[in-house]
Formats: sequence, C-alpha cells, structure tokens
Amino acid sequence: MSAAATAVAVASPSARTRSVSAFTLRFVGMMGFVQRSDGSYLVATPGNTAHAHLSHQPFLMARAGSLVGQALGMAPAHGVVPGAFDMRLAEARPDGFVYRCLDNTSLDVVTGADPAVVNHSTQMARMDRIVPGSRVRGNIEQWATSRVSLRGGRIEDSSAHPDAGRVWSFGAYQQRLTDAVNFEAGAGAQLRLTAGAEARTFTAGPASGEDLWVVSAAQARELDSPTRLEHSVAAFDYLAEATPLIAECAEARGREVPPTELPCSHPTSAALGLAAGGRTWPPYSELCYIVEIMIGKGKNR
Repeated sequence: MSAAATAVAVASPSARTRSVSAFTLRFVGMMGFVQRSDGSYLVATPGNTAHAHLSHQPFLMARAGSLVGQALGMAPAHGVVPGAFDMRLAEARPDGFVYRCLDNTSLDVVTGADPAVVNHSTQMARMDRIVPGSRVRGNIEQWATSRVSLRGGRIEDSSAHPDAGRVWSFGAYQQRLTDAVNFEAGAGAQLRLTAGAEARTFTAGPASGEDLWVVSAAQARELDSPTRLEHSVAAFDYLAEATPLIAECAEARGREVPPTELPCSHPTSAALGLAAGGRTWPPYSELCYIVEIMIGKGKNR
C-alpha cells in the first residue's frame, strides 16, 4: 500500500463504511457550508476577495464515461492531473476523468422528502465557535463564484490531503480540520445544473454507484509554511465584519503534488500569469479546509 493510500485508510474511516451503491458528491477544497433554517445546506465557493493571491477556482470532476459526466456536459481537459487535487486519486490515470468549470454556475441536489441534511461531520471549521456571535455575509449567494444546494442525504468527513484530521488552532480555539466532505444519497438523487440560459439535469438511482467531485482549487503560490494556513484569511470572507484568525498546526507537513493545469477554458488573469511564468496549479499544497456556518437546526449540536 502506498503512503497516500495508507493516509487515506487512517484518516477516513467513513470511506470503509460507504455503501457502494450510493450516489456520492465529494467536496474538496475551500468552500463554505451554510446551513439553512430547514436544515438544508448552501455550499458556496469563495467569491471575489481583496486577497487576490488567495483566490480559488471551482470545477466539477467525474469519471470518464460516467452517466453523470455525460448528463452535465463534462469533457476531458488536457494536462489536468486529478491526483493533484485529491490524494485518493494519486494512482488514477489523468485521462480517466472529465471536467466542467463552475464559475457562475448553480447545482441543486435533492434526495428524499425531508430537506434536512443529516450532518455527521465534525471537522469542518466551525465559524460559530471560532468567532462566537459571527454572522454570514448577507450577499453570500451573489458573492460566491458557484453555489451548490443540498436537500436531504447525509454528509460526513473525509480527506483529500494528508494534513486533514489534524488538530489546528485559531488563537485559543482548537479543532480538527478537513479539506473534504462526502455527501451521500443512498436513495438516489435529482441533480439540476444551471449556468446562464443552460440547464442540465441528471437522475441518480439508488444503485447508481455514480461519483461526482466539486473541487475548489487554490491558486498556485509560494508556500511559506504548511503549519500556518495563510488562506484562512479567505475563509473569514464568508462572515460579516469578522477579524481573521490564522489556523496553525505544528505537526502539519503539507503535500507535494504533481504538476497540473486547471480544467477551465477561460482561465483567470492570475492563472494566465502563472502559465506565462511556467508554473502550474498547485506546485505544493497546504491544507485547504472547509468552513461550516450553522444557522439552522444543527446550530447547537
């Protein structure tokens, strides 16, 4: 077993209990899970920020030939290495996946009759505890680069980086953090993707076994130290008037990743600058953790 595979086995016990027949939506990278009053979730990828060097690019990823990839209009992307974004895919062939950029895109996922999502996650950054009394920014749906709505189903912790599951400190507050969360719809799911005038749908049956990734990839930059997550500043952009706290963990080691492109037909100006300089995304990665903002049924859990 490879070192990456061993890390996955240790850090993600949920992977061993997952139903092989379920539809799974895997979230990887910086994004915010905002719980609504009915227990459903809005998942928002970071929008425009004053911290340009901390920007993130959202995209979908699926296995080549999958029904969900075909239904959502996903396509191969030259030079993209899936293992650069998810350590579980370290041994996967690059030509085995298809992609779609998520800029200005919404994805609605519905499973079952109850809109509340069963939340078994304990490692998303709990902003209500990191910054007690904090409020989500009022324009989050307009601010976000992409939006995913989750109604029904179950979410649980996973990992896409070897530093996931470690204890991180935000000042005096400490908790384990993760960069990946799995949403499972054991009873099947209805998906609807909208981007401008384009609308696509997909129905995953209870025995579909289909997988879909939502990835928010950090911009390539020089990594100062994997023990101090400078992009924590971007996480606080989800809140209204909150002073950022930098997450720190002395045991963190970061992850060396293979060179890769981003699967976007219209790269950002930052990406164009990196390409001109001969750099790819990401050259070396730190933990890019997921944020959770509890305002609904689970606020006091």
